[in-house]
Amino acid sequence: MSASQPAKETTPKTRRGQASRERLVEAAVQSVVDHGIHQMRLDEVLTSAGSSKSQMYHYFSDRDALVEAAVAHRCDEFLGQLGPAFESVSALSDLKTLLRAFAAEYARELKGCPIGTLAGELSSGPEPARQLVVEAFAAWENHLERALQRIKAAGELRADADTGHLALGLLTALEGGMFLSQVRNDPTPLEVALDGALDRLASLRE
Repeated sequence: MSASQPAKETTPKTRRGQASRERLVEAAVQSVVDHGIHQMRLDEVLTSAGSSKSQMYHYFSDRDALVEAAVAHRCDEFLGQLGPAFESVSALSDLKTLLRAFAAEYARELKGCPIGTLAGELSSGPEPARQLVVEAFAAWENHLERALQRIKAAGELRADADTGHLALGLLTALEGGMFLSQVRNDPTPLEVALDGALDRLASLRE
């Protein structure tokens, strides 16, 4: 299989087949969370899903295809939580409250960003799974930018404020802060990074 081509899958045609595939994906996600992508334990996945290798290869052409499905599931799960949360943001105070709540929740376990952790492991492939993470980051950045556009439209940001650059800055602050907080096992880096990003937004108020 070419590194630039996604691994092929067989779409289940029955509810039983769909349920079997979902169990495999969910078990793969848990193994990725517990051990990492490159140490994902296939035997453990099969046992947890109550499946066999023949069943797995019926739905997934190879291990990379299963990894890709697990990454897609993990990204969709994370973005599914972000979307509704950001849709309610239309003021700087809303954004500040949401991001501080996000940081406080993260500080409880300091496990790293769900998609940021995947990105670190996928820097060397497989390429289809890595691209899913790239797209997930783009979606997160888009949530931030659309929120900032609403804030700007409400007159809380200067007319010359570049919402695209500000969204990228926020995402960079969050990801960098989470990574260093995970490394140090200390929430302070994320708090400092977020404070700096929010101060930047405050400086651009009308």
